[in-house]
Amino acid sequence: MHDAASLYEFVRISEVTATTKQLLALNLQRRTRLGALRQPSATRSEDPVEHYVLQQARDFVGQVREGFVLSTRQSSVPSTAEMRFLLERVLVDWSSLSEELGLDAELTGDIPAHEREALQRVRHQLLAYGMAVAALGYLPRTPCAEVTFPYSFGKPPSYGDIPAPTTAAELLHRIEEIEAMIWRLMSTEWQELVNHHYGPLRRTYGFFEANTLLASQEARRFGVTKPGSDLAAFS
Repeated sequence: MHDAASLYEFVRISEVTATTKQLLALNLQRRTRLGALRQPSATRSEDPVEHYVLQQARDFVGQVREGFVLSTRQSSVPSTAEMRFLLERVLVDWSSLSEELGLDAELTGDIPAHEREALQRVRHQLLAYGMAVAALGYLPRTPCAEVTFPYSFGKPPSYGDIPAPTTAAELLHRIEEIEAMIWRLMSTEWQELVNHHYGPLRRTYGFFEANTLLASQEARRFGVTKPGSDLAAFS
């Protein structure tokens, strides 16, 4: 039986990743050109919608990092190679997972509101972490027809050269790279990102694209509305 609160969080994260991916696509298409020089007079846009979307993305990746830290402290949490396991357990079988993590004792009886909030935060951290691990694992296998990064060199475009992380250190490195790129997206002119941070930009774009594709598949499986976004209204 699906947990309503976790499903709601799943949909929220899905919408964050879909909106972030669309924001990146719109700005790369409209504000950049491969090989173009950055204009000295170019300034960073202070669009409040853009700032809000990137702030939401930064908060999501922060949850992913917290979920990573939690998972490394629990021997019962599966390895990062087992895609979708955490996502399945948090959404469908939270009671068993919470027992494995030693949280089941806290779920019985009357507990203070702040403790219930802390348990819910753990659930959301693991959910965000599970979704991110699934996306990073799926990224190199993304169908070519679904790849929309505008400056792919491959014909057809592919993320096949971006390996899935196989160790905790590699996973943490990728999380930190995405965090750093979101900070740059909030402060750096778009053409400069294409010119000088192409690799991290492409991997970050691919991460949000893979997340969006997987979320759409999982949404159908869990019987919830297909996540999506519509930034066109703000353009």
